[in-house]
Amino acid sequence: MTLVMVALLATAFAVTPAYADDPGLNCAVSATGSLSVSPSPVVFGQNAQVLWGADGVDCGAEDALRITGPGFDPATEIFPVGGGSHPVFITSTGTVTWNLTVIDLSSDTAYSRVLASVAVPVTGVSVVPNVLGDSQDQAARALSAAGYVVGEVGTVVDCDNVNRVSRQSPSAGTPLVPGSSVALTIGTKPARPRLCQ
Repeated sequence: MTLVMVALLATAFAVTPAYADDPGLNCAVSATGSLSVSPSPVVFGQNAQVLWGADGVDCGAEDALRITGPGFDPATEIFPVGGGSHPVFITSTGTVTWNLTVIDLSSDTAYSRVLASVAVPVTGVSVVPNVLGDSQDQAARALSAAGYVVGEVGTVVDCDNVNRVSRQSPSAGTPLVPGSSVALTIGTKPARPRLCQ
């Protein structure tokens, strides 16, 4: 008799849905979602629009969506289940990825599930040209041709690069949004009585 009762109890617990006492989990388990980015591919140094939609059974205030990827802070930003869009500024290169996750805020199990992902290539990536050893005028022309402007100009004692660019910041090859400034440091001779060797 005791074995029969234990078996019946085990069966009763086994068929009880996991979310029976947690209404938020019902939505999280049943949710479906979509995620897209416009334009695709995205353009480096420009805005893109991330669009999402999600739905589930009995979704309420205890359910939320978390989006991870450029332009979102998953530690602080959550969105209600439903649809939405968010502008993001593209500063990454290569391919950028966003994920849409449903989370149950009321669950003591911290249930979450990825509903959708989208990966988009980045085009229009510009990189800082190498202007080391150029005169300031040459460097300004090279930077302008690449879509940049000369920023702060300083000097440093550098006998190997007198009246030439000794340092640049950001360095050559750094991806940088067009229109940004590049700082230059021009080499100078040491003050007398020191001399360049």
